[in-house]
Amino acid sequence: MRRPPQTQWRYLLNTSQDHLEVHDLDNEQTGLSECQINEIIVAGNAQYLFGVNNEAELINWLRNNPRYDGCLYCLSNLHRK
Repeated sequence: MRRPPQTQWRYLLNTSQDHLEVHDLDNEQTGLSECQINEIIVAGNAQYLFGVNNEAELINWLRNNPRYDGCLYCLSNLHRK
């Protein structure tokens, strides 16, 4: 789980145009080719998804933001691409 101490936000966007995916910080997968949150942060492509606190809200957010996809590893049930 990689949340700053001052925030409760659960989801992190990878805003890289090559990826455009959402990660669940409560279910981060840390294998070599899995979520790669550190790399997303270092590249400056991390943005917390404010106001989305559970999977139902995330599903609704994804409907309204179809360019984004759930991460294959930590949100495989919402991975479409």
